[in-house]
Amino acid sequence: MPNINTILVDDEQDALDSLEILLSEYPQIKTLKKISNPLDIFPVLMTTTVDLIFLDINMPVVNGIDLLEKIRECNSNVKIIMVTAYNNYAIKAIKHNVFSYLLKPVSRAELKTTVKKLLKSLEEIDVKTKPNKVLITSKGNTIIVEPNDVAYFEAEGNYTYIYLKNGSKLIASANMGVLVEKFPKCEFIKINRSTVVHKNSIISIHKKNKKCVLKLNKKQIELSVSTTFSREFNSIFNNV
Repeated sequence: MPNINTILVDDEQDALDSLEILLSEYPQIKTLKKISNPLDIFPVLMTTTVDLIFLDINMPVVNGIDLLEKIRECNSNVKIIMVTAYNNYAIKAIKHNVFSYLLKPVSRAELKTTVKKLLKSLEEIDVKTKPNKVLITSKGNTIIVEPNDVAYFEAEGNYTYIYLKNGSKLIASANMGVLVEKFPKCEFIKINRSTVVHKNSIISIHKKNKKCVLKLNKKQIELSVSTTFSREFNSIFNNV
């Protein structure tokens, strides 16, 4: 099983550090970031593939339960494990379809049970969630493309240019809308009328001049973003 990309969200630094130490016993779980301000979660979700979130509930900036809906808008497949010192949130957490619920202080035994359950669940759905190879037709040839190898798509009439992260380019004999449907939806985002990018390729987004910077074969390129994308971007990031 590949690494489970994980972020930890809690306004208490000690809680973040303790949980990180406990999770270090599980090599499959890769802690990407520890976040003390819950609003900082959205830049990570927009630019990184996240599989699992340990989310505190009772935080002063925003309640973890209230944060769930916006998190799902960014990543509908992410597993969420709620962590709190208050057991009266359990029913609310279950209603919001969280994967599990842990009480603070998190015990090694309870975490072990939860992680075991998580790994089993991920193994069962691995076939459905794992980025599958996609067959495309390019200049009369059938080519196998890995979704994670794609930097972005660019529409050109009934054809689509596929720019790969290694710097190469393919021309697919298909409309971009039809082609993109074959790829994992949660991994790609439409930044303008004719361009869809892989979120992992994004380095930064400049709202003022409406530009998106991507990394392509160790080089950086700029692509224009639409007003619609900018509006959605601002909404997701709470206009920060």
